[in-house]
Amino acid sequence: MSWKITTLIENHPDTAESLICEHGFSLLIENEQFKMLMDTGKSGAFYDNALKMGESLTDLDCVMISHGHYDHAGGLMRLMEETGSQKKLYVGKGFFDGKYCTNKEGEKYYNGIQFERKQLNEFPIIVEEVEQDCLEIAKGVRIHRNFEQIVSYEHWNPKFFLREEEQYVQDTFSDEMALTLDTKEGLVVIVGCSHPGIVNILKTIAGRTGQPIRGVIGGTHLMDADKERLLKTMEDFKAMGMEFIGVSHCTGDDNLKMIQESFGEYFIFNCTGNIIKFD
Repeated sequence: MSWKITTLIENHPDTAESLICEHGFSLLIENEQFKMLMDTGKSGAFYDNALKMGESLTDLDCVMISHGHYDHAGGLMRLMEETGSQKKLYVGKGFFDGKYCTNKEGEKYYNGIQFERKQLNEFPIIVEEVEQDCLEIAKGVRIHRNFEQIVSYEHWNPKFFLREEEQYVQDTFSDEMALTLDTKEGLVVIVGCSHPGIVNILKTIAGRTGQPIRGVIGGTHLMDADKERLLKTMEDFKAMGMEFIGVSHCTGDDNLKMIQESFGEYFIFNCTGNIIKFD
């Protein structure tokens, strides 16, 4: 089975600078029998990029939104308006909760989704809020959530909150989900932002499945990490013996350079328009 992962939008421009880039993330994931979209970027511009790249989004089997932040769910309404075809939408339990972030001045601002669940009733879409640890959505394709806090150097980011009954509480991202694809050499893990910790996610999946991690694609949320955490993360990446590391969104440009220098040919700069293929 051959997989093709197309990055429709990401923080960094494509090499020809012919596509739109933005602080956001959206991937088209497909093989010979299956086609899905993971995340929809911030603005809906991912759809324009798909058209320019010759990729149709009218025949998707399903859509998965990794978590309820605007830069991953912002284009969902554009997708529904453009396609209108019936499909299933997978979100994690708690996806529709109010998410907030703290700015440099210490003020909290809303950074969650820009639509309500009832608005989705206007479209032929089936919404499934995933609660279980692992859900197979197609042959060799699984959604994972409820990640364990395994390594001591990954902590909840103190700037993210949920608003519950007029109070702000720490967001532990119970809604966040990752995706795995089965291959003969092991699992390929695809992550949106890795708020629970990229190593926690990888180790949780490896522990639950008993399968090796062949590669990782997506956002690591290392942009706020100090050097000690980054070094420990790279040590754990190396210990997993991954074949490729295709990270970008929310990793931080300086951190991306360090990861690239450390992993050399095993590193993939997964910018807007990038395509990763594997069997």
